[in-house]
Amino acid sequence: MDEGVKMNTGNIGTELRELNISLLRYVAKNKAKDKADCDANDNQDHPGKLHGLQIWVIDYLIKHQGEDVFQRDLEKEFVMRRPTATTFIKKLEQGGLIRRETVAYDARLKKLILTDKALGMQEMMMERKKTFETVLRADLSEDEIRQFVATIQKIKRNLGGEHV
Repeated sequence: MDEGVKMNTGNIGTELRELNISLLRYVAKNKAKDKADCDANDNQDHPGKLHGLQIWVIDYLIKHQGEDVFQRDLEKEFVMRRPTATTFIKKLEQGGLIRRETVAYDARLKKLILTDKALGMQEMMMERKKTFETVLRADLSEDEIRQFVATIQKIKRNLGGEHV
């Protein structure tokens, strides 16, 4: 174990809370930096306009192009409640990143379709995901990463998480 690394094996909840706070601070710091870059460049489609979950959802929709993807799919994939997903999708629509379209086989269902604007931002989004992943993986071995992911999946199962 590295010197200076605090090892607290007593309270997983506290450690997860602190990790969540650190992640939120990192995202907020980089969002502010991206916004400043965006303002300086006066570019409407700059990465500062997208953040966190928006990038992950658009990436998910890109990977599932050619398939009918519905709100319920996002709810399951990203462990969101229906009202949260509804609000989130409305914001993506208002931002011109997706549109909803009725499917021929069930008029009640509306599939989510990426706009050209969202597709045009794909390269930038992938770069941001790659950078974030690099930050998260710094100083971790592949074995540590594998064990961490396995542990997180077990904790999600323990909590009754459906998406494991």
